[in-house]
Amino acid sequence: MSLLSKPDYLSLPIPKLPPSRFASAGYYTSAYFVIESKIPLPADDGFIYEDVEKFDPENEPDYFLEFGYPEPEPPKKKEDIEQKTIILCHGLATSGLQFVEDAHFFANHGFRVIVPDLRGHGRSIIPKKNLMKKEDFTIKQMANDLIAILDKEQVKQVHWVGHSLGGILALSIMEERKDLIKDLVVFGTSFSFEKLSSLVNLVQVGSKFLSRNNQSQFLAGLLSKKPKTRALAYQMFKEARRDVIFPIARNLSNLDIVDNALSFDSAILMLHGEWDIFTKKAQRITLLEMIGNTKFFYKTIKDAGHLTNLDQPQIVREAILDFVGGGWVFFD
Repeated sequence: MSLLSKPDYLSLPIPKLPPSRFASAGYYTSAYFVIESKIPLPADDGFIYEDVEKFDPENEPDYFLEFGYPEPEPPKKKEDIEQKTIILCHGLATSGLQFVEDAHFFANHGFRVIVPDLRGHGRSIIPKKNLMKKEDFTIKQMANDLIAILDKEQVKQVHWVGHSLGGILALSIMEERKDLIKDLVVFGTSFSFEKLSSLVNLVQVGSKFLSRNNQSQFLAGLLSKKPKTRALAYQMFKEARRDVIFPIARNLSNLDIVDNALSFDSAILMLHGEWDIFTKKAQRITLLEMIGNTKFFYKTIKDAGHLTNLDQPQIVREAILDFVGGGWVFFD
């Protein structure tokens, strides 16, 4: 298909984004949305009572005569009950749009879901160009943005699902706030990258010869074979800012945070789309380092590419649910 022709997938509907919340850091403001759990906490009177063993007086008359009826435990306020929270964090050049349907799915399974737009992505706000510096787009800075969101939402511990850069940022957070992440699921990512800067330079030069629409169509077609995924990818790539994407990509060059993953006390699940050409080579070093770790699990997702959750949503969701619920995903 010619880049000049309009692909059929562009007519497909795009999920509606929920309203944004914001957390600021200097000149930068991170947007995110929250989908509250669709499973209500018990009791409508503001209190939750512990379950008390019940007896049938007709079957246990002697018990009540001797001991009396059991009293309920002191009530606990609803806000004191720890709520399950999961963060769905997108990767480079995409946005929270990638996880809208996933967010509703996990909310229906009892999770409070937080979906950020990374610095310079989606609905997040950046300053004027004269105030922007390359140091603003380091992995550490972007990780701090995410910590600020979780702190604002008073999250003490979170199940983390990260796509590509979203998984790398979780490993960066572990350096300072290891207890913040309960467990980690990543896909479309590697824990180390080599010689990425030359590729970034090549892509940046090539981008000058294609319009934004043609670039977005080309990348959407490269990342997925599925029309719905391509439609979402096109929309996100079209909105991505080049003055943000390339500085971040350079900061990923020669990045190696395998040690962060090895020192993580909890479990890590890495999902890999079978035709994800972007991370296959980079993952070799990661897998050689991680394969001996008994808390690291790896699973190939068939018929999926780099945007694995969009290509195989049900399979990916079930794998995540099983993993964060304590089920084991065996190395294949």
